[in-house]
This record gives sequence, C-alpha cells and structure tokens, in this order.
Amino acid sequence: MAEAQMLLGFALRRSGDEDGARDELTAAKGAFERLGAALAAERAAELLGEHKLSRTFVFTDIVDSTKLVEALGEEKWKKLLGWHDRTLGELISDRGGEVIKQTGDGYFAAFQTPGAALEAAVAIQRALDAHEPLAPDVRIGLHTGGAFHRADDDYAGQGVHVAARIGALAGGCEILASRESLGDGAARFPVSEPRRTELKGVADAIELVSIEWR
Repeated sequence: MAEAQMLLGFALRRSGDEDGARDELTAAKGAFERLGAALAAERAAELLGEHKLSRTFVFTDIVDSTKLVEALGEEKWKKLLGWHDRTLGELISDRGGEVIKQTGDGYFAAFQTPGAALEAAVAIQRALDAHEPLAPDVRIGLHTGGAFHRADDDYAGQGVHVAARIGALAGGCEILASRESLGDGAARFPVSEPRRTELKGVADAIELVSIEWR
C-alpha cells in the first residue's frame, strides 16, 4: 500500500498536482515509518523536501561545440561525441558518481564526497588531453552543497544552482571549484589562489579556485 502511495505521489507530481502528490507522499511516509522501513521513509521525506542532502555536484560542458561541428562535419562530430559521452559516463561511474542527466553537450553528476568528484574531474580532463587525434575542450564546475531529491531522481536546490553557475564560468580545459568542494581529495592537486566571485541568483559572493590537473 505504501509503495503504491509513493508511486501515485510521483505520478501526481509529474502531472502538476503538487497538493495531491504531497498528500500521497505524506501518507506513504507515515506507512513506511509504522512498518519500520526507515530507508523508504527517508526517501519519502526527501521527496517532501523535509530532508536536505549534501552532495558534490559536477557540471561538464563542451566549449564551442557549434564551431567543432562546422570544422569536423556531422559524421566526425557524431563519432567524437559518442566517444566523449562513453568516456565521461564511465569515469563518473567508476569513481562512485551518479550521472543525473546529460545537459546538451555535457553531464550533470552527483558525488557523495568532494574527493570522489575531484578525482573524476581530473580523470576526465586527463582522458581528454590524452585522446588522439582530437578531443573537445571541456569545462567543469564543482560545488558541494545542499539539495533534495525530486521524483524523477533529479536533484534540485541551492547546491545545484551554484554548481551550474560555476560550470558556466569555467574556461576550456579548466576545473573550477568552490572552496566548499576542497574536501578529502583536494590535497592531491595544486589549486590557484582563491578569488571571490558573485554568482547570479546567489546572495553571497563565493570563493572559487582552479584545480591544476596536468
């Protein structure tokens, strides 16, 4: 019964009936708690926005992809993009990351720890650098912050917005990270001097550093 209520909550949220979705998810949460199904109850709480999660979010994006298509032609671009997608997906997954979705010519991923996210970002840039005869320039942004699960296994919240803004500021072949992202794996990689930057839609300025991956 509780699982059916959870699924109905998903369906109602997708259809735009947020009030109905919250009613079903609240009922599911209560039922799971009575059954002692702690993980399922926590999942329902996340969907209700009651529990915020902390994750390190990563956004990647190919720089000047339109120019690359024009220079390479459709067939070569299709082959290169296929290699890019396979490589990035594998490197993210191999380091414990969760590929949330592809965003145009890039990826949105979430990691449990900053160290794993940094390891993946560095591995991505090194794989691109080593690829012959050509690889696209990719920018990568990282930020550790709070968010919550949505019904479609996407994430939403301030942490996601900040990570996306940082990714948009990164240059080609750059890994740009917030100071909050310098966790357990940061000591392995040199970083630039921090710079305070104002991000659109974010009240406070944030300190950003560039990760030296070469």
